[in-house]
Amino acid sequence: MTPPLDATDLYHTGIVVPDLEVWKARMTEVAGHRWTETLSARLPVRLADGERVLELRYAYSLDAPHIELVQEIPGTPWTATEHIATHHLGYFCDDVTTTSKRLEEAGFALEACAIADGEPSIFAYHLAPSGVRIEIVDRARIPDLDAYLRSKAPTWH
Repeated sequence: MTPPLDATDLYHTGIVVPDLEVWKARMTEVAGHRWTETLSARLPVRLADGERVLELRYAYSLDAPHIELVQEIPGTPWTATEHIATHHLGYFCDDVTTTSKRLEEAGFALEACAIADGEPSIFAYHLAPSGVRIEIVDRARIPDLDAYLRSKAPTWH
């Protein structure tokens, strides 16, 4: 039986932060990271307590291994902890709905997902009882990660 994920599809480590712009600057200062512009998406999201439309704000480091900083949204899985730590491991997948079901069968409960036509779409977060969180992202949304990141880099004049 093949596992639900492929290790080679791991493409980022996500960290939820209380202030995205502050942490972009801080990580540049301490490690030289360069960042995409701050991106945002307003999406219908299914959470444990029901569906809500959320404004997700995030940025990716331009250099590998990639870090994704995500702006905190209190009262959701995107809540920063007192001692900021890795929030999730992000993997590409070819079919969010099928991969999501396989992760649930492997003991990673569905925690949150974007929805389209009542099904997980675009991304889904799964949480193991141990606290390890995995994000799966539809590979078709970002077929060429390097090109995507370059297209989101700030332009300097």
